[in-house]
Amino acid sequence: MKIIKKIFFLFSFFLLYLIGKELASLYFYLASFNETLAVIVMILLGIFIVYFGIMPVIQIIMLPANFGPTKDLSKVESLIEKRIKKFRGNKYLKGIEFDFNSLENNRESYDKVIHLLEPECAKIRKRYINQVFYSTSISQNGFLDAILIFSSSVNMVKEIFLLYHGRVSNRDLLTIAKKVYYSILIGGSEGIEYATEELFSKLTTDTIRSIPFLDKIFSSLADGFINAVLLTRISLITENYCKLLYIEKDRAIYPKPSYVFSTASNLTADVFNKVRTNLVRLAKEKSENILKRAVNPVALVLEKGYTDLIEGKPFTKTGTMLANSYNWIKNILQSGKGQVIE
Repeated sequence: MKIIKKIFFLFSFFLLYLIGKELASLYFYLASFNETLAVIVMILLGIFIVYFGIMPVIQIIMLPANFGPTKDLSKVESLIEKRIKKFRGNKYLKGIEFDFNSLENNRESYDKVIHLLEPECAKIRKRYINQVFYSTSISQNGFLDAILIFSSSVNMVKEIFLLYHGRVSNRDLLTIAKKVYYSILIGGSEGIEYATEELFSKLTTDTIRSIPFLDKIFSSLADGFINAVLLTRISLITENYCKLLYIEKDRAIYPKPSYVFSTASNLTADVFNKVRTNLVRLAKEKSENILKRAVNPVALVLEKGYTDLIEGKPFTKTGTMLANSYNWIKNILQSGKGQVIE
């Protein structure tokens, strides 16, 4: 197993090389229209990485360490006591006016708090997963996929840590960092066949098959779905570190692949419903929008869906800024020789 991990780690450098090529491809694509625009976009992308990626990482490191799950059953009671003490200062629990006087240092009280925190964690997970699905489906560029996954991952992990009142230990934090690193590198390529079959089974009808560039649309959506699956896995692992008390082995932290896929499917169900509706509508239209579909057909399939996602939702400041930044990146990639798809 260690040999396989080493081989995959070495292979990751090749994937980094591919991401670098995607960055170069993006620069030369923009430079073919306007070299100044290309330089400005590269600078803005650098600012995006620092503000939405590097800074949240620093903020995570500076968070107070929480107490991770133990492999010693005799220490469970002590762990419960320590975590409940932490929960008494939890901002989310204070915000919902939780009755801290009802808390005791026992498993029943601990489970009561976790039961309250889990739905809020699910909201955080759904928000970031849908953002990644939309943004990476539209971006159609490996480098942009990588930075969108990176920014979403670190901000989502930070929010989960804040919800559960503290980050994991440095050792466990490094484990989560590795999962983020590999998710960035995979960037939507692994499992693409499964995702495509999933999309076709959910969306394909005789009417929809008549849409031009259907293969390109489904390929982009499949990329977005796999990125959503990768982010789902990171969120579930992070949450398990925060809420589990006892584990026999480290692998107990990692959810089963089938559970990760089913969770991602449930979280993106609203997206697929909107996609299905838009596909049927596009199939009934005439071909006056054929050029727009050729530039970025998946943008038409997802149009208005992203706005529906962020409007009227209780976003945090970071979530709102990420959403606006995703829209900005989307517009860059939807540009073609001075024409922006509306």
